[in-house]
Amino acid sequence: MIQKRIHSFDGLRGIAIFLVLLDHAKNTIHFKSEIWNLASIFIANSSLGVRLFFVLSGYLITLILLKEINASGIIDLKRFYVRRAIRLFPSLYCFIVVVFIINLIAHLNINAEQFIAAATFTWNYLGPFHNGSLRGTWFLGHLWTLSLEEQFYLLWPLILLLLGINKSRKLSFILILSMPIMRVGSYFLFPSVKGYLNMMLHTSIDSIMVGCLMAILTLFPVLSERIYKLKGFSIVILLIWPLFITPILDHLIRGYLISIGLTIDAIILGILIAWLHANPLSYANKLLSIPVIVYIGKISYSLYIWQQLFLTNDNTTISGIFPYNIGFSLLAGLASYYLIEKPCLKLKDSNKLSGLLGLNQ
Repeated sequence: MIQKRIHSFDGLRGIAIFLVLLDHAKNTIHFKSEIWNLASIFIANSSLGVRLFFVLSGYLITLILLKEINASGIIDLKRFYVRRAIRLFPSLYCFIVVVFIINLIAHLNINAEQFIAAATFTWNYLGPFHNGSLRGTWFLGHLWTLSLEEQFYLLWPLILLLLGINKSRKLSFILILSMPIMRVGSYFLFPSVKGYLNMMLHTSIDSIMVGCLMAILTLFPVLSERIYKLKGFSIVILLIWPLFITPILDHLIRGYLISIGLTIDAIILGILIAWLHANPLSYANKLLSIPVIVYIGKISYSLYIWQQLFLTNDNTTISGIFPYNIGFSLLAGLASYYLIEKPCLKLKDSNKLSGLLGLNQ
């Protein structure tokens, strides 16, 4: 049985958005400090934050789909896609409209092609197929993550439905192992995609697929037993790798992260997430369930969407100056969560909406 809300997973989201916010705000922090310069390598890590979001998303979505398959033998694709749309679209399209208005007033150099890519979840393929300048990409650039997730949402339920659980498990394993090869091959064969290797579906789906695989492994006790029985010391050792070892290796070895580093981190995060889910009474779960961390995790989607307006030197108003920009990011995220996201989330379980869409038929 999947819990209605897993507080420690919200805690993970809180940590993930913290890593993203610090990394994005880094260029607006103008004081000089050797301690900060060193610490920022490890705690200002948007790549790790995003990968954590991805692995967790793959894990939870797959658990939901497996539960549905177990209960009814099928996946209600219409219901799944509508619920995903309710979850993602309102805050996203409100943000895009606001950026469009600001662009008209403040001339952010965002062109129509960029707005179309952001609105159609194709931003992660914009660069390789774009000719000319991509000025002004910062304000919509973070939407590559939503593009990748939406492409995953469109395909994964169909794959599970058509291939079945066993073949989907094998496919997820193959995709995870093949992504480093795809990234390295694309780097040398298609130079125009170098800056997008960690963004495109066909080169960077491994993080999400790790989450999917770990969720499927919950159905195979013999395969998952060793993960669930990991001791605290082993968990600490695993945690050290993405937090500290990966940034060091990426600094010392050119191309480490984009080749195998992303995949190794994702596998470790997947193991940690599966372990947390299987050990709800662990000290780690209690730590991640601290109310303030859980709360930040709950608003993390809205916070991620809106922070891009403030955590940049391109914003020359007070709302773009550190540390005020962190405060404005939080205020925008809170406003979006309570005024847009939370009211719309209530519709996901609304009988009225289900009736209107024919989801109960």
